[in-house]
Amino acid sequence: MRYGFFVIFILLFCIKCASSTAGLATSNIPIVNKNYEVIGSVEGQKSWWTFDIGIIGVPLKKPPMVELVKQLIKKKDADALVNIRYWNDKTIIFFMTYNRIGITADAVRFK
Repeated sequence: MRYGFFVIFILLFCIKCASSTAGLATSNIPIVNKNYEVIGSVEGQKSWWTFDIGIIGVPLKKPPMVELVKQLIKKKDADALVNIRYWNDKTIIFFMTYNRIGITADAVRFK
C-alpha cells in the first residue's frame, strides 16, 4: 500500500486526454451552380493510432478521413455531402495516441 499512491501518481502523469479541433465545411466537392436535393442527415466516426515521442508523431496507419467521407456518401447512396460538421479528439497513453474523427453532414443527390 505504501507504493500504491506513487504508482497512481505515475499513471496519472503518463496518461492524459486532450480534446482537439472542431470545424465546419460547406461541402466535400465543389457544387457551384449545381442543383441538388437533400436526402438526409448522416453521421459517422473513425479512429487510428499514432506513436508519439515529444513533438514527433508517426501514424500507424493512414488517417481515415477520405474513407469516412466515402462511407457516409455510400450510406445514403448520395452524390456529395454538404453542411459538414467535424470534430477530432485524442487520448494520449504513454507514447501512443488514440485519434478519433467524427463527421455529421447532410447527404445530397444532384438533379
